[in-house]
Amino acid sequence: MDESTQKVIDGTAWREFCDLLIDAGEAILGEGNPADALDRAEGFRMLTRLLRCALESRLEYGRATQPQLICTCHETMKIVGENPDNHYLGTSLDGRYDYRIWGTRGDAKWISFNLFSGGGFGGGGPGVGATMHEEQIQISPDGSFELVISQREHPGNWLRSEVDTRSLAIRQTFLDKRHQRHADMHIERLDSDDTPPEPLTPEELYLSLIYAGFYVKGVAQIGAQWATRQSQWPNMFTDEAEGPETEKFKDPQIKWHQAYFDLADDEALVVEFTPPDCEYWMIALHNRWMETHDYVHHQATLNCHSAQVEADGSVRFAIAQRDPGLPNWLDTAGHERGTVGVRWVGPNVVDVLPATRVVKIDSL
Repeated sequence: MDESTQKVIDGTAWREFCDLLIDAGEAILGEGNPADALDRAEGFRMLTRLLRCALESRLEYGRATQPQLICTCHETMKIVGENPDNHYLGTSLDGRYDYRIWGTRGDAKWISFNLFSGGGFGGGGPGVGATMHEEQIQISPDGSFELVISQREHPGNWLRSEVDTRSLAIRQTFLDKRHQRHADMHIERLDSDDTPPEPLTPEELYLSLIYAGFYVKGVAQIGAQWATRQSQWPNMFTDEAEGPETEKFKDPQIKWHQAYFDLADDEALVVEFTPPDCEYWMIALHNRWMETHDYVHHQATLNCHSAQVEADGSVRFAIAQRDPGLPNWLDTAGHERGTVGVRWVGPNVVDVLPATRVVKIDSL
């Protein structure tokens, strides 16, 4: 009997998993993190969300031999500054195999495909590998397309994988995600047959549980550490606050910046910028753990379609606890502190760092 099987049978696997989750809680209790009730509650809730995400992607749908596109980042599962305008899809891959994605494009403003040697979106590995964007993809007039992922060159739409390729992430970015048509995409392994999948093995269960435990702790630490670093420069965007991990998992056509806000009940943070020439831009509020605020029930995000832009192309936002009666209010939803992020998206996009100032809400 191998070690993994023995650990599953005698319960060691489950105890190791539970110990990892206890350890993950220390990411919320760590030095420099806030101790108030709201931030602590949201921090521990984040751990449960990350756990759901890890178990879905690794245990339930983790077999690269039977790939399936799933969404594990949405309004109740959030991963370190995710974009509310995105519909995220992903799957496990293995560089030894060839895959085919096919479907229809939908109404997204921008689409990208990213390969990873690790889990993707903070799941380990060196970060983003090969990428492909819509302007590189041949799409039929009816919106249909297919894309092959393989190490060997393939005619048509081809994304080169490597021996160590382990996952794929797809971003569809919408101007109005609730009302626009999402892509209808599917994936298959090109050399697969109709043989039903094998039953779960003890090794699969053990490795999935251990991965999930480390994932929860690792991603929670990333969010907490980013916010702690940003808090050194409260209420301002600065290049000094950007760490090397900022570049690690983002798409190469995305420029992203964040600032830490810390406001009294009667204060507002005014954010001003002139967007660069790009396909899409947005602004969003996140809590102390880098999760976006509840954008279903609060106006926590605006973009190039929903924000009011001035005649000269500039735009101004007011981040505050209550509506100041002006366009482009972003609701902090009861949070005194958190982060605000901006994105500029598209090929060859120029970077812009927003200006900020703290004012009294009544002065607006």
